Amino acid sequence: MDGKHAIDRTANRGSRRQPTFTRVAVVAIAALLGATPRARAEDVPASRQVLIVLRALAYDGNLKTRAGETINIAVMHKKGNSASEQSANAISHAFKTLQSTLVAGLPIDITPLAYAGPDSLKKALLGSGIDLLYVCEGFESEIDAIKEITRDASVLTVGTRQSYVEKGLSFGVFELDGKNTILLNLPSSRYEGAAFASDLLRLAKVLR
Repeated sequence: MDGKHAIDRTANRGSRRQPTFTRVAVVAIAALLGATPRARAEDVPASRQVLIVLRALAYDGNLKTRAGETINIAVMHKKGNSASEQSANAISHAFKTLQSTLVAGLPIDITPLAYAGPDSLKKALLGSGIDLLYVCEGFESEIDAIKEITRDASVLTVGTRQSYVEKGLSFGVFELDGKNTILLNLPSSRYEGAAFASDLLRLAKVLR
């Protein structure tokens, strides 16, 4: 049976049993898309954000082709921006608590990335093996440049602000109408090389 469809919630890496996120976890991801209190209207706690993001990744039909043997995730902050650095620290910490998780049978690897301009980002992404770029706070004026680079590099993007997804990043997890919601910019995700299954589209708010 294809690993994308197998109902396998654990896998062995060494002697430990590891959680596995597969495309059959519709009920599980739907349960995460509930209401939780937060400081700002669109903020979802980092721990819940990354859990939903990893579950959503399992619905990308191109994931294994794009990622190879490991899903490499870069968490990007703006150099010298304290809010951006704090956002990146929270996201990175949340990912590290799930470091042993398998997504569609693939391990994940987390790398911090300091943004110092489009040229540095282009060098960091092209040929680096990064599969997912998590864009933290502080990039309101750089989204156009970032999305141009990620599309050229076939790197999927996640934004921590709703406006980032509306401007062209692929997706993010936000509170919309009182609920945790996956906001998916479908054309952007396709430009970046993803092919999300219809099951995820039914769970998400989709921008077409």
